[in-house]
Amino acid sequence: MNSLARRNFSQRISRGTVAALAVIIFLALTAARPALAQSESIMYSFCALANCDDGMIPQGGLIMDSNGNLYGVAFNGGDYIPGGVVFKLSPEGEETILHNFGAIPNDGNQPQGALIMDKQNNLYGTTCTGGANDIGDGGGNGTVFKLSPDGTETILYNFGADNNDGSVPRAGVVMDSKGNLYGTTNEGGAYGAGIVFRVSPEGRETILHTFGSTGATDGVGPWAGLVMDANENLYGTTYQGGLADAGTAFEISAKGEYSILYSFGATSTDGALVDTSLTLDSQGNLYGTTYNGGTNNVGTVFKLTPTSSGAWRETILYNFSDHDNNCYFPASGVLLGANGDIYGTTLEGGIGSAFPAGCAYVLSAAGKLTNLHSFDGFPDGANPAGNLLRDSQGNLYGETSSGGNVDYGIAFRITP
Repeated sequence: MNSLARRNFSQRISRGTVAALAVIIFLALTAARPALAQSESIMYSFCALANCDDGMIPQGGLIMDSNGNLYGVAFNGGDYIPGGVVFKLSPEGEETILHNFGAIPNDGNQPQGALIMDKQNNLYGTTCTGGANDIGDGGGNGTVFKLSPDGTETILYNFGADNNDGSVPRAGVVMDSKGNLYGTTNEGGAYGAGIVFRVSPEGRETILHTFGSTGATDGVGPWAGLVMDANENLYGTTYQGGLADAGTAFEISAKGEYSILYSFGATSTDGALVDTSLTLDSQGNLYGTTYNGGTNNVGTVFKLTPTSSGAWRETILYNFSDHDNNCYFPASGVLLGANGDIYGTTLEGGIGSAFPAGCAYVLSAAGKLTNLHSFDGFPDGANPAGNLLRDSQGNLYGETSSGGNVDYGIAFRITP
């Protein structure tokens, strides 16, 4: 099952089927699972309200304000299914719905990427579908939105304005010093392979790059968003394309120049299929994960280092394995910690589960991976998605896209 299929699997299951499966799997888990030391706590289990009015299938990752409140999106649920919601969680786990998508005509639907917050506490994000530009099935091509602290939504841009425009933005956005927003779309563009875009504070779009312009070697179908350095250069990944059709890492300079930093799949043991964002350190190195590839073909953690020649050198920091209760298939980027530690999650694997429901892990600078938590499915979460967040006390926060009380995901905290 490929990454797209895995991420959308729980979205295709009917609620009646989930309820029946929940009982069966819960019994199997409680019978098969040995006692494990736990440092994880469930902050919120989604679909706790009738008709999943509180949201379902969170997967973009969380952000935190100065008071310790968490903000995120749920891909589905809310008052206007399948619209989705923007939610807020207090430090105690109390949920507040800030916006129900589909509440107004031509509203966006199905948010999937992480939010960002500006200094005025406005939230910004994207929706995969919805908006004013119909693609022929009533779905729409997606939007960029702004949500004010009082809950007022402004749609800054509707994708699909013409045949060259992008569609289906699956990741969130980043903001420059002038308030411009930057992101990617998974589809659309002149070649159907996605775009990199800029949207001004007034809602004017500029296409910075159209993927597929030089064929598959250019990169195809970015799933992940962008990271920006201090000079406002942008870095990102594509899921496929490149020299081996295994994905790329790319840069768009502040001057708008596009270049491929690395094509994955360069060797038989290289990583492949990049559906997560990059992380930038203070020395200008880039870190990330591949969903496939590596020595065991279940993913890698990698580092890209700039060299004096202008080329970038890849170092594989870890090869995941699907043997002996290991963690595998990373579906999130990485979080850099102190002393060279790297934190992340995997979609599958783990200890003591009747089915492989995923892990949260830390990778030391020496290359040793420690499993911080194995997800159990019910009532715990399953299949974590989206980058981890770390607070000043070292607590980690994240989401799972399934599992929980009724298989529609949880928000969790892992305490060191």
